[in-house]
Amino acid sequence: MVMLRTTYGKLSGVSLLAYEISPFSSFQKRVIRGRKMKTSKILCCICSLGLLSGCATYQAVKLNTTTRLKTTVEQLKTDASGHMELPRPWRSNSINPADGLNEAELIQLAVLNNPHLAAVQSMLKEASAQLIQAGLLPDPQLNLSADFPRGSDPALVAAYGIGLGFDLQALMTRNARQSAATRQARATYLQVLWQEWQVIDQARMLYRRALIQQQQVALTHQQALQTQSNWKVQQNALKQGNATLDTEGLARTAVMDAETAWFEARRQYSATMHNLTLLTGLSPQTTLPLSSPAQGISSLLSQPVSASALRESLNHIDHKRPDLLALKAGYEAQEARVREQILAQFPSFTIGANSLRDTGSIWTLGPFINLNLPLFNGNRGNIAMARATRSRLQAEYRDRLAAAGVEAHRLVSDQRLALAELRGLQNKLPDLNGLMQRMRKALAGGNVDMLTFTTLQNSHFAQRMKVLRLEQAVLEQAVALDTLLGTLPVVASTHQKIVK
Repeated sequence: MVMLRTTYGKLSGVSLLAYEISPFSSFQKRVIRGRKMKTSKILCCICSLGLLSGCATYQAVKLNTTTRLKTTVEQLKTDASGHMELPRPWRSNSINPADGLNEAELIQLAVLNNPHLAAVQSMLKEASAQLIQAGLLPDPQLNLSADFPRGSDPALVAAYGIGLGFDLQALMTRNARQSAATRQARATYLQVLWQEWQVIDQARMLYRRALIQQQQVALTHQQALQTQSNWKVQQNALKQGNATLDTEGLARTAVMDAETAWFEARRQYSATMHNLTLLTGLSPQTTLPLSSPAQGISSLLSQPVSASALRESLNHIDHKRPDLLALKAGYEAQEARVREQILAQFPSFTIGANSLRDTGSIWTLGPFINLNLPLFNGNRGNIAMARATRSRLQAEYRDRLAAAGVEAHRLVSDQRLALAELRGLQNKLPDLNGLMQRMRKALAGGNVDMLTFTTLQNSHFAQRMKVLRLEQAVLEQAVALDTLLGTLPVVASTHQKIVK
């Protein structure tokens, strides 16, 4: 009978199993050793599979080189219920292209389908990923080592070491890093919102410009037809010997000038409509129908902001405009980065534990600490750069705020002057229209010469065009002032007629 005695002991934290058996127990040792090796392999495989399951996989994404411009208005996105930053009338407005697009509908289509805005909104995903990265803990560090004796002493064995450490520096700066990422994510959202405001501003301006330019095309076309009619009369009179060559030449020159103005007005209107189609994500070949307000284009004219209302708006502009709020959030994020760099100047250290076996087959287990002594670097360069960036952001914010105040006063002043000039011309224009009618009758009766009539006709046409240009200036200044002061007024959503 073979006797088996087993004793347990501990050496440096490692459990030992010692056998005192007869020589026939070597087979049992090999069985136990084989079971241990098989168990270790299984545990290694399980750990490896667990680590690999959390790894991201690479998948190539081919660059899409085709444009996504739509060919019809019906293909555009129309559901703005998810854009809670928009006023309610702009979100609940149903779009019907058949009766033309008003200002509110055009704004809705531009916000939902603008290609540039879709590209800018991808910044939100980047900010979200950076926020996730800032909150992640550092991975532990695993160290493996092996030393093989080169002597011939049979008592020497291979030495192995394993260590597991953790960097505590990342924990010290984690709160500051998370704070910076949170504020930067807010700044990114506000930057995207400001770009959305720019799209709204552009949609309103192009809509109003298109309506005015449509009237300019009609006016220049009417002028071209009138001058052509006068030229034909003078041409027939010249053939009959009832007119002189210089009179016919003046009429011909007036036709050429009127046709030049007509083609120029059509070019400007075409450029505006192309900008509108691009703004809404439509191809240039698509016709975008517009409808004017039910009360006419003059209903969009508004009185200039009073001095007290302007002062009140400027006092609260930093709480309204997304770009100023974005600069403020960016400054707060940089403030957190300065704090992060200040914390990073202290000695960084890693703690952990090592388990070693020396060449004498003795196992040891103990802690370790790695310190980074801040003698030459001390993170002083990063601290200086973070502080300099903070100063720059503060200067940019103050500059943007001051520029907004100056620009707002300039716009209000220009709007008042343009509106006063417009009212004066509108009051005098009916008398000029009546005078022009009498001059046409006098020309037909031969009571006025062609030079006088042509001069008065050109002046009458110039004054009517000036009225339209002043209306356009007042309308666009109102839009620019709304954006500058951080207000999104509710625009009219009623239709009158389709402008093709």
